[in-house]
Amino acid sequence: MTEGRIVKPLAVFIVVLVMILGGTFLLAVASPGSSGPPDGQSIDGQSPSQYQPDAVNAPIDPEEGEISVDTDTSDKRILVDTSHGNQVSESELEPITEAVFEAGHTVEYGTSGTASFADSLGQYDGVLIVQPLGSYSQEERDALQEYTDDGGRVVILAEPTQTRLSTGFTQSTTTVSFGANNATERYGVRMGAEQLYNVDDTANDNNFKAIYASPSDDGELTDGIETITFDTAGYAVVNGDAETKFTAAEGTRTLETRRTGTYATVVRNDNMVFVTDSTFIRSSEIYDADNEVFIGNLLSFLLDGEAPDPGGGATPDPGFRTGGDTSTPTETPPEPTPDPTPTPTPPSGS
Repeated sequence: MTEGRIVKPLAVFIVVLVMILGGTFLLAVASPGSSGPPDGQSIDGQSPSQYQPDAVNAPIDPEEGEISVDTDTSDKRILVDTSHGNQVSESELEPITEAVFEAGHTVEYGTSGTASFADSLGQYDGVLIVQPLGSYSQEERDALQEYTDDGGRVVILAEPTQTRLSTGFTQSTTTVSFGANNATERYGVRMGAEQLYNVDDTANDNNFKAIYASPSDDGELTDGIETITFDTAGYAVVNGDAETKFTAAEGTRTLETRRTGTYATVVRNDNMVFVTDSTFIRSSEIYDADNEVFIGNLLSFLLDGEAPDPGGGATPDPGFRTGGDTSTPTETPPEPTPDPTPTPTPPSGS
């Protein structure tokens, strides 16, 4: 191969390379900087904001505080209903029982002895009803209405209808629904049909179903609270004299039909309070957001009630009670011993 055959193609290659590099340089001079966003920033068609790099380590709610019961009295009694398939256990309520005990009051689980729910209400200053699956009879509804009319107080914690999966050799689904709408309707409130959710990270507790709620009114139930969180929240359907005390965060929707709206989550009608979630009283949720303050407000509300018939059962010493006979045994007085019959004196002879 001659020298000319090598030099000529090499010269052409060098010329082309110089032209490419020169063109690139001229473009860089004419358009300095980059018009595109840096890596990780939002661009059209990229993932939503919750998947951006600055949202990877989402802030969590601090779990701190204590349950404070504000009451000027002592020796009050709270009944926890256990006779209507209530989805609650004593172990779940231990922090609440302790707070009530420290304040000098008593929590009792279930009615004493063979007494019915309706017959026992009058002995208690407050009644806590947690997610009952069973309905209330006509007699029980009448007794509950009379109880609150006479000064007793009731807090009802409910949950929306849910489908639960049971595991084992065979899997099956079970639909679980709040069963006491027939009782709460008398107070102008009933449980809504759907669960709520919110995908806004500032409106949920690191889970789109764990929504935030905030006060919509001033009063003893909302005192000291900015935000509470519900893991299984529904909404209340309200009419009549019932007043909404808390509403779900803005942007909250119903889970099935995706409807947005202003959803009531805590409602009060005189001596009855209705909450559309019961998970916030669990040990794992009590200290999220301002939940412990809200629980303290609910307990203070119950303890401010007045037992309509306190003499219906003896008041026990403050402490932990779990049903059974709560009356104080009385000692049977001994039978009186009759005075001995005096022996008659025989008459003296004449």
